[in-house]
Amino acid sequence: MSWLPIYNAWVLMVGIVSVFLWKLVGLWVFLFVVFVSLVWLIKESLCTVKHYATAFWVFILSEVIVFGTLFCLCVITVEDDLSPLSSPLELPLLGCFILTGSSVTVTTYHHYLGSYYGRFFLLLTIILGFGFLVLQMFEFYDCDCDFTFCVYGSVCFSIVGLHFLHVLGGLIALCFLYFFGDVVPGSNVDFVVWYWHFVDYIWLFVYLIVYLS
Repeated sequence: MSWLPIYNAWVLMVGIVSVFLWKLVGLWVFLFVVFVSLVWLIKESLCTVKHYATAFWVFILSEVIVFGTLFCLCVITVEDDLSPLSSPLELPLLGCFILTGSSVTVTTYHHYLGSYYGRFFLLLTIILGFGFLVLQMFEFYDCDCDFTFCVYGSVCFSIVGLHFLHVLGGLIALCFLYFFGDVVPGSNVDFVVWYWHFVDYIWLFVYLIVYLS
């Protein structure tokens, strides 16, 4: 029996409760346990024990369910007189090109894994991912509405913010591969590349549903 589901549920609960109750102590506890989780993940990635892809695909399935639920809420709560977070032909569209380009570069990195070209395209993927995060922060800063504006706005912010966190997590994993890729098993590299593709494809659905609906 694994303790990870209980641990993950507790971390998520602390984070959500701290955000809604504005408890700074809870937020610090949340950041600490996230740090512990990252240390544990790094330790696991250095382990030579074979990990099976089934658990990874179960994780992806759970992420699809979460995003699918939020997408349904976005469609249900949309109103005719409400505008999207930003113009779909400006920053969000540029984000589509950036993430699509990063999907191409990470595939090229995977193809040339272990060579100089592979490291170059991995670095290019990291730069594109970082550029997307900067783009998202500019979008949040220029947005006229906020999280408490209405139900539809809250759902849209939740979707875009959740995707932002996923991109950030993927970017951390890519940076780890860039600096410590020589000691990471090949199967773990595959998981990171697949995860980045998943993040790219999810953004296309975010663009279609949140910005164009």
